[in-house]
Formats: sequence, C-alpha cells, structure tokens
Amino acid sequence: MQPVKLGIIGCGIAANKLHWPALQKLRDEFEIVLVCNNTEPKAQAFAEKVGAPYVLDYRALLADPDVEAVDIVLPIHLNYRVTREALEAGKHVIVEKPLATNLTEAREMLALASRFPQVKMVAENFYYHEGFHRVRALLQEGHIGEPYTVFWDVFRRMDENNKYAKTQWRIHHQYPGGFITDGGIHNIAALRLMFDDLVGGQVFTKSVNPKIGEIDSFCFQFQTSGGVHGVLNIFLSADGVSKNELVILGDRGTLRLENTQHLTLIQDERVVLEETIESDWGYRGEFEDFYRAIRMDRPVNSTFARAYRDLSVMIQALETVRAWPNLVFPERGLPSDA
Repeated sequence: MQPVKLGIIGCGIAANKLHWPALQKLRDEFEIVLVCNNTEPKAQAFAEKVGAPYVLDYRALLADPDVEAVDIVLPIHLNYRVTREALEAGKHVIVEKPLATNLTEAREMLALASRFPQVKMVAENFYYHEGFHRVRALLQEGHIGEPYTVFWDVFRRMDENNKYAKTQWRIHHQYPGGFITDGGIHNIAALRLMFDDLVGGQVFTKSVNPKIGEIDSFCFQFQTSGGVHGVLNIFLSADGVSKNELVILGDRGTLRLENTQHLTLIQDERVVLEETIESDWGYRGEFEDFYRAIRMDRPVNSTFARAYRDLSVMIQALETVRAWPNLVFPERGLPSDA
C-alpha cells in the first residue's frame, strides 16, 4: 500500500516534539508532502527538518490536491474552523486534543463527523498508551478483585520559563481550565479507558502562579460508571515535589503505575508482578490507527465522540467549582453549653 500523503498544519512544539518523532518511524505509512505555519521562521525550520515545502496559509495547503490527509496541530480555539475547512476540502483529518474550546463547538465537531465520510480522528495519545491498556487488562482479569478506589497524583512545577508556558495561546487561553484542561484531558481519557466512564464528581481549583494561566491546581473527586470512587490531583505549581503516580485499590490487591511506565501488582502485601512498560506515550499508535483507517477502512479508536465525552467530563467538572462555597457542614447534635 502507498503511504498516505500528509500535510501538517501548525509547526509548534507538539508538531516538532511529539508528532514528528512518531512519523519518522512510520515512513512506509506517511509521506509528509507539505507543512504550514502562519509565521515563516517556524514554517521554514520545520519544513527543513521534515524535508517538505511549506506555505504560510493553511488554505493553500488544503487546496493542494497532492495532500490526502491533514494533521492539525494548532491552538485549541482553531480546531473547529480548520477541521471543518479540511473536511470540506475532502481531506482525512487527525486533530490535536481537546476536541474544541467548549461544548457548543464540540457538538458542531460531532455534526461534522456525521456529515463527512472521510476519516476523522482526535490525536489523544493516551488512548494508545500501552501502560493504561495493561492496567485495564489486569483489572478486567480480576487480579486485584473488585476495584473500589483510584488515586492519580500529578505533581510538578511549571513556571513561566517552561516551553509550554511561553506559548501565548496557552497562557491567554480561549478555553476553560488553561493548562489543566490542555494536559488534564489526557488523564480524563486514560481514566475513561481504564474504567469506562466518569459519571459525577466535584472539583476544587486554585491559581498559585497566575503567570501560567487562570488555574494551576486541580483536585477532582469523581465516581466511575462502575461505582469506583477516585481522586485526580493535578498540581502544576508544586514546589519540590515531582510525581506521577496512579494507585488502584481492590478488595484483593493493589495496582500502582508510576510515571506511566513502572507497573506493580501487590497481593497480600507482596509484590507479585513488576513490569517496565516501554512506550512512546502512544504517539506512534495513534498515527498507525489513522493510517489503518485511511488505507484499510478500519474504525479509529480515538473518535470525535470519545473526545467529546472527555471534554464534557472536564468542562462539567470545572463548572462544579461554583458549588464549593455552598458546601457547608452544619453543626448537628453538639451538646449545649448548659
């Protein structure tokens, strides 16, 4: 089969650091024929890296008949407009997560999915991450019995010198949640992969460092569709603490996944399984899925509908912040002073 002739719209950090390394490993599946960025230095530098010509207007890329499919790697608020125009131009589309800036635009993206026959996919790499698939398999095989609680702690320090924090559209974002949504949507996707769905919860948020956006601290207490209760902590201004640990408690054991790679299964207070999961965080897998969908007419895993639900959970969780001032515990049954 011939490689898919791919155009890339957006030559920023994600295109350079995440998508290009995966595409380098898939030269038999994809041929990059054209790239686009609205600023010429970025466009030229990326074009030289991948060995393709560049344009400065994405509409010129969409008008090129040699481009079969497009990889949209743009600020989130541009996802809907560029995806719509790409589909109208007859191109297959893979677009970076989250699906859209809000649920109204996300619903419009769903309408596009039903309207156009081309392949439509969201680049949610956690749906292809071997670590989360391994955890899901161990849960389904009953290795820890009935899971009842999950904790996921992500603590790191991101200041204004971080490469992502220097991206103006992330700091002055046009979507709720800022970095928490941009990065935390991955965690929501992975939790839904492992536990099917999140059906309710409550969020506490805080801004410790306003220089990196409106929210940098996020504590989400939730319940899954299977009755498992959990807590997702994402704290991006944690001083002196660096941690990414998932812990799942079951009535016959515990699963721990550290840094999405180091997996431990504990039963009766003994480690019965230890694995180091080699992974590129799922980037190669997502592009392989995109290729199979185009060339072999297979359904993709990371659909617009799945991404819509991820975004819906995140946005509805953030909306619960308004309820916190009303959550009070009245005094009941206290003895009188008499």
